[in-house]
This record gives sequence, C-alpha cells and structure tokens, in this order.
Amino acid sequence: MSLNDQNKVFPAFMYGGGESGELIRNIDWSVTPLGIPDSWSPCLKMLTGTMLSTLSPVLICWGKQYVQLYNDAFRPILGKNKHPRAMGISASETYEEIWDTIGPMFEDVMAGHPVSFPDFMVPMDRNGYSEDCYFNFSYSPIRDEDGKIGGVLVICTETTEKVNSLKELKETNRQLVIAKTADFIAMKRIEESEERFRIMAEATDIMIAVADESSHAVYFNHAWVELTGRPMEELLEFGWADLIHPEEKESWLENYIGAFRQRIPFEGEFRILSKNGDYRWLLAKGPPRFHNDGRFAGYISSCIDITERKRQEMEMERLSEDLAIINEEMAAANEELTTTNEDISHSNEELQLSEQRFKSLIRQAPFAICVIGAEDLMILDVNDDYLELVGRRRDELENRTIWDAVPEASESYAPVMYEVIRSGIAFVADEHEVMLVRNGIPEMLFIDFVYEPVKDLNGIVTAIMVVGIDVTDKVLARRNIEDIEERIRLAVEAAEMGTFDYNYIEDKILTSDRFNQIFGFDHSVTRDELLSRYHESDRNLSAEGHKIAAKTGKLFYEARLIYPDNSLHWIRVQGNVYFDDQGQRKRILGTVLDITEFKRLQQQKDDFISIASHELKTPITSLKASLQLLDRMKDKGTTPMTTKLIGQATKSMNKISELVEDLLNVSRMNQGQVGLNKKTFRLSEMLDDCCNHVRAGGDHELVFEGDRNLEVFADEQRIDQVVVNFVNNAVKYAPNSRKIYLVVEKLGNAARVSVKDNGPGIPKDKLPHLFDRYFRADVSGFQVSGLGLGLYISADIIERHDGKIGVDSEEGKGSTFWFTLPL
Repeated sequence: MSLNDQNKVFPAFMYGGGESGELIRNIDWSVTPLGIPDSWSPCLKMLTGTMLSTLSPVLICWGKQYVQLYNDAFRPILGKNKHPRAMGISASETYEEIWDTIGPMFEDVMAGHPVSFPDFMVPMDRNGYSEDCYFNFSYSPIRDEDGKIGGVLVICTETTEKVNSLKELKETNRQLVIAKTADFIAMKRIEESEERFRIMAEATDIMIAVADESSHAVYFNHAWVELTGRPMEELLEFGWADLIHPEEKESWLENYIGAFRQRIPFEGEFRILSKNGDYRWLLAKGPPRFHNDGRFAGYISSCIDITERKRQEMEMERLSEDLAIINEEMAAANEELTTTNEDISHSNEELQLSEQRFKSLIRQAPFAICVIGAEDLMILDVNDDYLELVGRRRDELENRTIWDAVPEASESYAPVMYEVIRSGIAFVADEHEVMLVRNGIPEMLFIDFVYEPVKDLNGIVTAIMVVGIDVTDKVLARRNIEDIEERIRLAVEAAEMGTFDYNYIEDKILTSDRFNQIFGFDHSVTRDELLSRYHESDRNLSAEGHKIAAKTGKLFYEARLIYPDNSLHWIRVQGNVYFDDQGQRKRILGTVLDITEFKRLQQQKDDFISIASHELKTPITSLKASLQLLDRMKDKGTTPMTTKLIGQATKSMNKISELVEDLLNVSRMNQGQVGLNKKTFRLSEMLDDCCNHVRAGGDHELVFEGDRNLEVFADEQRIDQVVVNFVNNAVKYAPNSRKIYLVVEKLGNAARVSVKDNGPGIPKDKLPHLFDRYFRADVSGFQVSGLGLGLYISADIIERHDGKIGVDSEEGKGSTFWFTLPL
C-alpha cells in the first residue's frame, strides 16, 4: 500500500490486490461510467473484492461500455502497452485490434450465453509488436441482485508458451510415431517369408530375438549387436545375460526361464549395459510360439529402449531411420524377393507361420495398434493394448467396421480417416482430447495417435494402421505441475519476496530479480557483493545465522542494508538448509523480505507510546497536585486559592479529555463508526463562529479572506473540527505569526478552505508524513503537546466527504493547510 493509500479510507471491498488494487483505489471513478465506488451495485462490489483476493487471472467488464477492473494475476496478459491504462476504460478500446473477434462474444454473453474456448488464438499488440497469443478463457454473464446481466466475467489463463512448446514437439512426435508405425508396416509386408522377417528385423531399432523351445537363442537382430557391442555369436551363447544390471539380473532371468517352463507370455523391464558403458532401460515382451499341430516352438521377443521414457515421463527415443528409407528398403526387399527361387507363396504352412508372427508382433507391441481395411473399414487386426485403450472386448471389434465398433469417435475422426485413405498422407494427433465409452462408461482421455496409410507396390492405400498411446496421466500430471508452479510463483510475487539458492560447496548463489532489487542491484552479483551492502554493525549476522542453521536446519535473522545513496533498509532473511548423507551442508533455499516499512511503523508505535505517556502524565500530575492541595484545604472554606486550584484542575481535566477524545476518534475511524450529518451551510459563517478560544487569547488575529457566500453540503461540526485543528497547529508551530488567514475560494466544482500562517514552515522531508497517524512535525517529540492524531483525523473526515486535503509549505515562508469539498 502506498503512502497515499495509508492516508485514505476506502470501501472494504477495494482493499488488497497488490499493484492492481492500488491502481483501482487511486482512480477517480466519479468521471467513469461506473461512478463513485459507494454507488456500485452490491454484485459489482462483491465481485471486485473477490477478484482482488484471488490468485487466478480475473477481468470484470461492467456495463454496456464494458468498463474494466482486473487483478495482478491478469496484469501480465495486458503486456507493457495496455497496463495500467486499461484499468477503468472500455474493453473495446483496450482490445481494439481484436474487438472484431471478441466483441460479438461479449454481446452473446450480455444476452445470457456464456462463451469459452481452449487454446484460443488472437493477434495482440501488447508489447509494441503484434504477436499470436493463446488463451484458455471463459466469458460468463454477471447478474446483479435483480437477476439482470450487468457485465461480463472473464476467467482467462494464457497458454501461449504451452501451445508454442507443443508445436515444437509436434514434428518430433510425428517422426516418432511414423517410425514406430513403419516397423509394424514392415512386419506386415514380411509375413510371407522367414527371410523377409529377418530383413525387417535388421532394419528396425526394436531389439528382436528368437529362442527355440529349449530356451536357446537362435537369432538376435542388428539392434542387439549395436546396443551391446557384442557379435551375434557371443549373444547366442547366453552372452547377453551378464550385461543385465545386478539389481534386475536374478529376478529377470527367473521370470524369463519360468515363462519357458510354463509356456506363457513374459513381459518386464530391466537395465542392460551398452557398449558405451552406460545402462539402458529395456521393455521386453515375448509371446510363446506354437506349431500348427500345437507343439511349443519357443518365443519371438521384442525389446524397446525406454530409457528416455523412464527419465522424461514416457518420452520415447527418436528412431534413426525415417519412413522413406524404410519404404525404400521394403521396396528393394520386395523386388529382390520376386527374383528369388523361394516359392513360399504356395506354402500354406509358411504363410500361416508368417501371419502368426506378424499378429504376434502386433499383439505384443507396447502400445495400441489396430489395422483397418481401407476399402470397407473392417477391423483386420487389433492388439490387447488397443482393446484396453477403447475399453472393448475382442469380440466387440473383430469382424466389424471401425465406426460400428467405436461409434462415439466417428463424428470427429471418420472424416480424418477418409482423408488419409484419399490422400495417402498420414494424420498425427498430439494429446487429442477424445471421449470414449470404455466398459460402458464415458471417459475423457488424452491420446497421442497416428493414422498411417499402408500402401501396396502401386502406391494404393490398402489399409490404415492406427497406433495410439494413452497419455492422459502425463497430460494431467503436467497440468498439475504447471498449476502448482504458477501458484507458487504468484504467491512469491504477491508477497514481494526475493528468493535465493546458495550452494555451500561451490560458494555460488542464484537470486531472483526481486532479491536483487531488495539489495539495491538491478542484476545478479556475487555473495561478497551482497554482503558488502550490510550495515557495518550487522555484517556478522549472516555468518552467525548460517552457523546456527548448520545445527537447526533453519536460517533466520534481520539486518540493515546501506544503499549507494546512503539510505537505510531493513531485511528479514529466512531459509531451509539441505544436508548430504554425511550431514554436511549442501545448499540452502530461502527468501528475503524488505521489512523497512514494518520497522518504521514499529518505531512510530514506540514513539507514540512514549509521547502518549508524556502527554497524559503532565495534566494528570497537575490534576493530582491540585486535588491534593484542595483536599488539605477542604476544612478552610472557599478561598481565592481554592478557586485557582479548581480552575487548574478543570484545565488539566479538559486536556486529558481532548487527548482521550483524539484516541476515541481514531478507534471509531478504524471501526467505521464515524458518521456524517450533512446539511447545507455557509462556510464564512462557520469560520466566524469557530476558534473562539484563539480569539479570546488575544495573541493571534484570525483574518477571513475570499468568498463569503459560498455554501457546501457537509457535516458542519466535523468541518469545524478540521479548521480548529489547522488553526491550533498554526498557533502551536508558528507562535510568532500574529495573523492567521482563513481563506475560502471556489475552484471548479469544489470549495477550497485554507489556513495560512507566516511561521517557520515545514521541512520538505516531513511533508509526505504530516497526515500519518502519530506523526509530529517536531522531531524532539516533547517540545509541543499532542499525540500526532489531529491531522490524521482531519484527513479521514475530508476523505469521507469525497474531498481532498493537503499542505503547501516552504521553510522560512510559512505554511498553508487546505482541504476541498465537492459542490
């Protein structure tokens, strides 16, 4: 809160809100369509108070002019060009460049129709140039107490950074999905021969191995050789087992050998030592193979390197070859196969075996796969992961068209699939939000998927391979993390705290911008430079605080800083220490807060207590002495001394009453109990009747100047109290100024009343604090009487009249205290 805010009293709903709250409080709302805040509708007051206290970005556009009120969280959306000018003006003026887009939306909301869009793009000029900005927003009608729509409530979160990041990842993800899809397309096309299978196995980076019925490996593809650095001959002699990480070796081999014994599928994750000396995480799956007569034939296992997914939340490694290279190799393989003497096309047994291998690879893939005929959209093959993804049983998909099996997705994605069949161009979806009826229950999922066209040698699309991954957990987790980070950032910014991260081992410190500002720097500096700003008497506090923190784990101390301009500032430093396994300090994370204003108020409170004690003690001592003398003289009857003592006692009692009344007035102000009894009266008459105690004293002459006929509508008693306070100050601080001038004049739509003296004037550095509570212009504190509350009370009275109060003074040239009242 600024010094100006401290001198004013605002409606309760306008308090708080950081910079935006201060801006709202300082706007002259009487010149806006909203009028003065006291006249606002209860609904608008309530929403304004709620907006200023919330951490989410909120914008209120009130009335047909859409007058704007917004909070600190919404402020970054406006950029440097639009804030703070946007506060209190029409939204159509602020958003002129996009009003053609959002203006009709506002009209729909004012008609009672809420509007919302995710990741909505608008081109905005908010930082001196046009930029594409994305937002998640909702426009909602605000109904007043009569149910009428009074304005538009805008809840808005900027997603520009997220959308741009997703665009950058889009091509990477597309290549990833296409490459993975290509492996399975290759498998489809090698279904007619064992040699074709080996060619495709060598062409993929999926690690494929074949074991016979006795668990002896008979084949490892090139991906195994490339990863391990061992030749196939060594791998075939169980030379892969010793590469497994010791923590997984025993359990994985037990799982692997146990599957052979029971002839059941195996699946698991383990780490294996690569030729580069680092361990890579593998996801292995292996379905059992059987001959046509039911005899066990061993396993075809596939391993996928999931190291990146392990490290970065399901992020898969990019394949080394793209789809064009694989298609070229497949075409070359087909041409080579047509010239060979192998006639496996006439062998039903080999055909069935190849078909089984292909189906096995699809069904054991670590992600959802569905193959759909291009001509009739019949489902040709589907694996268990796809069944789990769409929440169906196998009998609900087999021998049916894709849109009969999953009708809830047809409206959105049937046109997309038809376009892929027509154009032969793959469709890649990143984190699409899809509603699927899974096991009879509608669920909203986020899915990465691709529609990849499968073409024959003539380039005709014969099938669509759908490959999908459920990334719902990843998306929700990321959004949750983003929300938490945003809340933390807003909390730190709202508290105006600086943050730091100090590494004890490297003696390096990382600081936030606010931290640097608190220490008086506009950039990051070394720890030694920070310590150089400490007051000479406080430089030991940092070392002592860290010494204690080494034992308790908590850092806390308060110290003084000296800026280059020699100004003094107080800071409070807090932090948590993090230790290594040996109990040695590694780092400390902490905050720093500027408590200069807190210390000033604390000192001001202490000064007030001292002054109040002194001011009350003097009249009480005098009263006590008078009463003691009267008690001794009570049996002597009335004497001149008795009359004098009673007068002194009455004077002391009046002084005590004045001091107590000042304290009670402040209490009433704080509790909102100061009421105004307004009426129309003439200022000159009020001034003629006031301050009779000064006129009676004979030491000062009150001289009236200005308009004697000017009338105002105000609380005459309260205005009289303000004038008396001004005159008393002139008598108190300018005792040698014989004449004190009372000036009345009309300035525009206001009446101005001034009290002018020819005294010594007021030092410039004290002028901003004259209307603060407990402030006294006399730095000695005891040379003049009073609690330092008079001008504070006067300022409250004038502000309750919607007027202004101030002082003009120059040392050696007197002072003029003034206030204005609206006409």
